[in-house]
Amino acid sequence: MNDKWISVVIPVFNAEDYLQECLDSIIHQTIGLEKIEVIIVDDASTDRSLQCIMEYEQQYPEDILVVALKKNNGQADARNIGMEYISAPYFAFLDADDWMEPDGYEKLIRMAIRYQCDIVQCSSISHLGKARPMFQKTVSEPVYYKIDNIEERRRFIRWWNSPGTSGVSIYRTEWIKENNIKFKRFEKYEDNYWGGILSYYINSYCAIPDYLFHYRRHESSNSLSRNDLKHFERLKVELELLKYYHEMELFTDYYQEIRKHFLEVFYINTLHIVICQFDYFPLEIIKEMQEVVKSIFPDFLEYCEDVGEFANPVLTVPFDFPQEIWEDYKRAYLDYLQGKGENKLVQFYTVIRRSLGM
Repeated sequence: MNDKWISVVIPVFNAEDYLQECLDSIIHQTIGLEKIEVIIVDDASTDRSLQCIMEYEQQYPEDILVVALKKNNGQADARNIGMEYISAPYFAFLDADDWMEPDGYEKLIRMAIRYQCDIVQCSSISHLGKARPMFQKTVSEPVYYKIDNIEERRRFIRWWNSPGTSGVSIYRTEWIKENNIKFKRFEKYEDNYWGGILSYYINSYCAIPDYLFHYRRHESSNSLSRNDLKHFERLKVELELLKYYHEMELFTDYYQEIRKHFLEVFYINTLHIVICQFDYFPLEIIKEMQEVVKSIFPDFLEYCEDVGEFANPVLTVPFDFPQEIWEDYKRAYLDYLQGKGENKLVQFYTVIRRSLGM
């Protein structure tokens, strides 16, 4: 597998229904398969996935490598194992049920080479069953960041916000290996941990607006499953990130950025998931989250002042309202998301701010 431009790591577990579309999208890339190293890690599938990918390996032995695990270890370990086999100067992750546009890797690689970037990202298209695809824009026009000092990194972190989907990115292999950046095993939201670490090591970054990555969502997938307490795994992820930031002594230089990320991902985004994907309101868990926020960042109100009166439609502060008020807020928030106006949500937000003397 010499003279490869990019390695594509594909973790596979029981994905026989989607593998052909995924793998064919790589085989037919415009840069040519001879420039691509495909590393497929089968995570002890129990369906025909392994048989399917072995057939592809036999057909393209110079370009496709299959690593078959005897024990299911989860996506994080499968990705880490796949990274051990990378030989190309750049690499990407692609889940077995996702796919790339034919010119996807060519566009990303050419930008990476042109600007010598650690990461290059594109926009994505999200698919859910027969529903109309959702176009998720990374940037509206090409963006380039060169980071040479702490203040430039602060600006970048505040702008980038550690996007979770790893499939929209390609990475410079040497940079990842030099910094020993790996995935950490969680039941859900491994990408959040990965992205939360990357932002403190990126020296050069580029994003293009092109829709190149196709992301397939399922009703039972990590991000959409209903009434699933495993969604609160994201809380464990964020606490592990804080532990990492402490170990790497990042709080001194990046306290406000760390606080912003924690409040938005730990509290605000989790509330959004609760409101949208739970048929009931797990009030005790929310109260525990509020106590965590107050204990770790007692100055959280400074963040609320920074984002403005209605900068984020999800309440950003802890409070002790009864269950029925939470239910009223949930209805108002869902109406807001469906474009039915924000008046009720503004009223709730105003009440909260007044109760806190803001």
